[in-house]
Amino acid sequence: MRRLGLIATFGLLAAAPSGAGGPWHVTGDVAGHGFVLDCTFSQSGAQLAGACIEAGGSDSHVKPGKVHKLSEGSVAGSAVRWAYPVSVMLLPIDIRFTGTASGDHMTGTVTAAGRKGSFTAVRT
Repeated sequence: MRRLGLIATFGLLAAAPSGAGGPWHVTGDVAGHGFVLDCTFSQSGAQLAGACIEAGGSDSHVKPGKVHKLSEGSVAGSAVRWAYPVSVMLLPIDIRFTGTASGDHMTGTVTAAGRKGSFTAVRT
């Protein structure tokens, strides 16, 4: 009986998603400017690559459908980081995300041009 319990436990662990790879629906706010992104990440070891597509938000600079390719990304245990460049009124800035993933959920902070906010994400 104990052996079956261990096999079932290992089976559940193997079936659970690991890392940060795959599609994520990200929502958040920076300094009162809400955003919605659909990001797709590919993970190779500790490296994270991919892109985020603007899906909406309360900021007039948000352009639904605009694609932002990641300029950097990493995964270390449950810690996930990624960034991409944008231009706001012709000024280049980096949008930086630092989060903690737990299964199909992620929460963390986002910084842009010295402003800080928060985000949540759900693997889709």
